[in-house]
Amino acid sequence: MAGRTGRLKTWYEEHVLAGILDGAMAGVEPLRAELLPQARGRVLEVGFGTGANLPHYGDEVSSLVAVEPSEGLARVARRRLEAWGRPFELIEMSGSRRLPIDDASVDVAVLTFVLCSVKRIPELLAEVRRILRPAGPLLVAEHVVAGTPGHAAAQRALRPIWKACLGGCDPARDTRGHLEAAGYDTAALEERPLGLPWLVRPGLVGVARAPR
Repeated sequence: MAGRTGRLKTWYEEHVLAGILDGAMAGVEPLRAELLPQARGRVLEVGFGTGANLPHYGDEVSSLVAVEPSEGLARVARRRLEAWGRPFELIEMSGSRRLPIDDASVDVAVLTFVLCSVKRIPELLAEVRRILRPAGPLLVAEHVVAGTPGHAAAQRALRPIWKACLGGCDPARDTRGHLEAAGYDTAALEERPLGLPWLVRPGLVGVARAPR
């Protein structure tokens, strides 16, 4: 029974959830097009999903290390990575665990719309910091807790049902606080509205820097 349940879950992720995610995130495509051309060299992307960022990486990206724990989404991602035509490595495991990647071995790291659903954020950010070269850029685009009291209160009130319906997505994450606690310089991150539903419209976008 467990095996059948696992196969059904993987089938759902590959054939249903992937399409839902691509459709639901269509409103942030302009943001991806603005942020991701800044990537250079060997790039680490944690929470790769279906590979929605791929079309926005420029020619300066020489190779990509993609981390995605969902087996079904990873199947979609692998097909898109193979069609991308550049060197890649797809690691099917959680970014909160120690990844099979050398210290200071990537030039740029990317986190887009993933920290909302990560259970162990400090561990993930520490792992990204380990892998990223000293003072390397971390490209960030995340929906975050609102800066206005009423909006933030609505996010917290609706958090349980939102998380239950959307795979653990937390609409009220203090992402800047998490990044700063992990040692990243967040001065260049901008708080701005995203092309997402009202509850998760507040965003944090830009480039954080790993410590030297």
